[in-house]
Amino acid sequence: MPILTQPAFGPRTALAYVTGGAILGVWTVVWYFTRDHALTRNEWFWVAGFFLTGLVFIVLGLALGPLGRVARQAELPPSEAINAEANIQKTAAANPPAVVAPVPGAPATSAPAAPVVQPAPPPGTVVTPQVRVS
Repeated sequence: MPILTQPAFGPRTALAYVTGGAILGVWTVVWYFTRDHALTRNEWFWVAGFFLTGLVFIVLGLALGPLGRVARQAELPPSEAINAEANIQKTAAANPPAVVAPVPGAPATSAPAAPVVQPAPPPGTVVTPQVRVS
């Protein structure tokens, strides 16, 4: 019995947040240090916004990794249930169902086909005979 066949969401999402935040921060800093003029108020708004957004993504990614691992543990069934299921599987594997091998030379028997009985039509119904063409 596979328990939780889906991989945990935390590590993959945390990696995406940290990577995206780092790239956003790096390119903001690169743009800031390669400009050749003083920043206007509008440019300061965008530089600070992008840089702080990158930092927030990094912090979220670093917090989301452990949070995802804890959530994964919370989704697991209790250890008693896991142990009980393991014992059931072990018992079933140790005691396979009995299969009787056919006796060589004995005729194969099959149950005769039962006739199909149609229900009677309601009273007052005109029945027309059906002809089968083979």
